Amino acid sequence: MKDYMDRLNAEKIKGLLEGAQLFTDIIIYESLESTNTTAKELYIQGACGGTVVMTEEQTAGRGRMDRQWLSPACKNLLFSILLIPDIKVENIYSLTLALAVAGIDAIKKISGLSSMIKWPNDIYLNNKKLAGILTEFKVRGKNPAYVILGMGINVNWNPEKEKNILFPSTSIFNETGLVTSRNRLIAEILKNLEILYNDIINERLESLKGRINSLSLLTGKEVSVDIGEKIISGTVQGIDADGGLILTGQDGDVKKILNGDVSISF
Repeated sequence: MKDYMDRLNAEKIKGLLEGAQLFTDIIIYESLESTNTTAKELYIQGACGGTVVMTEEQTAGRGRMDRQWLSPACKNLLFSILLIPDIKVENIYSLTLALAVAGIDAIKKISGLSSMIKWPNDIYLNNKKLAGILTEFKVRGKNPAYVILGMGINVNWNPEKEKNILFPSTSIFNETGLVTSRNRLIAEILKNLEILYNDIINERLESLKGRINSLSLLTGKEVSVDIGEKIISGTVQGIDADGGLILTGQDGDVKKILNGDVSISF
């Protein structure tokens, strides 16, 4: 049976935004295959940048590399944000990390939990996955036509009881023993993201870079990064403002990797 105690409510979320102006078009569905897919369809239909698509349940949620994103109905945050940003293509991945920072700050404020960024698109807490981001975009000329930031956060369920979870996972409920208001949490995320988004639009990236690196789980660790055609191993030096992972390879050369699948031994 679905839990109706903490239903997502667009008007309640808007009331919690406290003057934030970018993300006021909030659309909530009972069930969707994928919030990213719906956001893309809304873009085609003429939706404005800043549209937020949320759902109580996803029947075909996706993570990176087409991995399945599992979530019971009415327990977690499942949403996508449509952006039409006037930025350089090379700064698209900074939006992914900006959402990660916005999420980490919101989780900290609401629950007191201190989580970290596992590059390129996950939030980890106590070496377990708490949230994931899936970024999709289309390029037109030298700029993105649109960017869709999809995010799933484990809020009020116990992922450890799920047999098909690929990675060790946790939730805010698991860590605190308390039920969290999803409406409050998404409102905090959107408020935080609007500030960071404006910094990116205005090319004020150094402050974001500092926040990203202060929250990086991988910095200083030995990792292997699968970039498709090969695997690069080395020591992580940090994350660049454009979202690239700075790594000193085993050959001693410093490399910047913009996308890949990271393996690390905790």
